[in-house]
Amino acid sequence: MEQKKKMKSVLSVLAVSLMFSGSLIGCGAKDKTEEPAQSNATTQEPAQTEPAKLEPVDLTWYLDGSPQSDVASVEAEMNKILKEKLNVTLHLKIVDWGAYDQKMQVVNAADENYDLAFTANWANNYYQNVNKDAFIPLDDLLEKYAPTIMQTLPKMGWDATKVKGKIYAIPNYQAWTMTNGIFMQKDIADKYGIKPDSIKKLEDLTPFLEQVKKNNPEMVPYENEYQGMFGKNLVYYDFDEVAGRNIPGVIKLSDTSLKVVNQFESEEYKSFVTLMRDWYQKGYIRKDAATLKDVQADRKAGKTASMNAGNIGPGGDTDFNSAMGEDVYIARLTKPYLLTSSIIATMTGVSSNSKNPERAVMLLDLLFKDKQLYNMLAHGIEGKHYNKVDADTVEAIKDSGYDPQFDWEIGNQFNGYYLKGQQKLWNATIKMNESSTPSPLLGFSFDPAPVKSEIAQVGTVTAQYVALLETGSVDPDKMLPEFIDKLKKAGSDKIIAEEQKQIDAWKQNK
Repeated sequence: MEQKKKMKSVLSVLAVSLMFSGSLIGCGAKDKTEEPAQSNATTQEPAQTEPAKLEPVDLTWYLDGSPQSDVASVEAEMNKILKEKLNVTLHLKIVDWGAYDQKMQVVNAADENYDLAFTANWANNYYQNVNKDAFIPLDDLLEKYAPTIMQTLPKMGWDATKVKGKIYAIPNYQAWTMTNGIFMQKDIADKYGIKPDSIKKLEDLTPFLEQVKKNNPEMVPYENEYQGMFGKNLVYYDFDEVAGRNIPGVIKLSDTSLKVVNQFESEEYKSFVTLMRDWYQKGYIRKDAATLKDVQADRKAGKTASMNAGNIGPGGDTDFNSAMGEDVYIARLTKPYLLTSSIIATMTGVSSNSKNPERAVMLLDLLFKDKQLYNMLAHGIEGKHYNKVDADTVEAIKDSGYDPQFDWEIGNQFNGYYLKGQQKLWNATIKMNESSTPSPLLGFSFDPAPVKSEIAQVGTVTAQYVALLETGSVDPDKMLPEFIDKLKKAGSDKIIAEEQKQIDAWKQNK
């Protein structure tokens, strides 16, 4: 890992490294020789956790992922454990990736009674949910009902989640760093003599895409879809976002002054959408990419020749071997960074409409504590959905009806089994977290309340333009200036000014 030359940066890295080394090791990694790390939080045993003393309750959990045909059998097995330990019956609602944002907007607008939901900076936007009172503050509930979570997560994780000094979601414990890069199908790359180490920037992928388009017309050379791809390349373009995906406002990772700029007005954004336009016109991107809601079908059919990965951790090739149905090469385009936005990229919030928030937090705490329960949700039922390779490694059974691949979304991933080929992955993940360069914005959390209406107005504009521009479906020379003009009319400059104001105040108090 390349060290920064300035002593201030070195000290920052060391501080973060020491914090992680004291908190990560032993908190679920396969090496069990270390004692679990203790956080700075004061915890107490949850009151009245004996099932006999708890009234039976039903809990509903919304998750972002590919719907599973045999989720019912997994629910049933999990509920045997939950009934015994918490007197809970859990209902899993796995909503397809492409529909999750819209679904949760409808659910929240209708004041639906649910308990838990996946939230992030890029899906079911965390800050906007807090702003709309969709989630409850969890500080008191965590102190009373989540001793395992409080003892497991490092202080930095909690600091990243705070809005107005309160915690509104629980970070899932996994790779908290951000590394951008590209995946390519290995056999196709080998066929055309494309080596992953030859790809240092996005443009270097063009010869591969050209060969796939020319010789494999049944394949999709480069996966792109309606959510757009610039957000999956933020670190590549030296950016860290301030208020969430597709909300104006980023800082340069190399800028310690923390000047906020509008990413959509940047030369980097113009360069990206121009490249996507070129690839689109050459047929490297699907013509319906701007409206494509489901990329899983192409992946499972082996049609996806390459794709951008928003974050690549250790063992990323194994993860995407499974996702794409083929062996892959990884071309890492950046070194790993530790960001507030990467920490809050996978979290779980408790709904304001939950009738049993205490039990919901207790369930999440049990998921951090009970490895059997965690792995059942992550992988299903042994012998039915997966087989054991060894004591710590599993292999999914093909077409079993349950292989959600969302273990990074549901709690403490360090409690999980390895997939075949991932041996010792958790230790490597710990080392990556320890050695990653911290963003100068690390620990800052934006309060969206002062620009609530502007964020809503800007969201309407980005929903209209981002997918079209970032899939290359429209001419950026014409549409990008129009997009920027509409952003300004919607209040983007006011959002930038508020972000800068809050960052400047945070810097003074830091």
